[in-house]
Amino acid sequence: MDLKNNKLIIICFLSSLTGIALIYVAAIRMQPATIELKEINSNLVGKAVTTEGFITYKSSHPAGHFFLTISENDKKVQVPLFAGFMSELKKVGIGEKDFKSKARIVVTGTVDEYRGQLQIVPRKVEDIKIIRD
Repeated sequence: MDLKNNKLIIICFLSSLTGIALIYVAAIRMQPATIELKEINSNLVGKAVTTEGFITYKSSHPAGHFFLTISENDKKVQVPLFAGFMSELKKVGIGEKDFKSKARIVVTGTVDEYRGQLQIVPRKVEDIKIIRD
C-alpha cells in the first residue's frame, strides 16, 4: 500500500511542476497589446497595453509623484508616475526634466480609471520610452 501512495504522490508532484512550468512560459510569452491611444477605453481596464502619444501636460506632487497627460488628436490619457517609480527612473538617469512638453512617449502599463479619467500605469522602468528626435 505504501508503494501505491508513493507513486500517487510522485505523479501529483510531477503534474504540479508541469503546470507551474506551463504557467511560467505563458506569462513570459504574454505581451501587452499595442493599441492606438484613441482606441483606449474603459473596456480595457485591467489589461496591459502599449501606446504612444505626445506629452501635453505634466505636474509634480510634493510627495514625489509625477503626473503626465499624453494626447493624440483629441484623445487624452493620464500616466501617473508614483514616487517609487520616479526613484527607479532616476537610477537609470531619467528625471522630470526629461519629460518635455510635446515630446513623443511610448508607455506600457495597465489601463486603469481614476475619478472618471483613463490612465495607463507603468510598472517597470522599461515601460517608459521617450522618443528623442
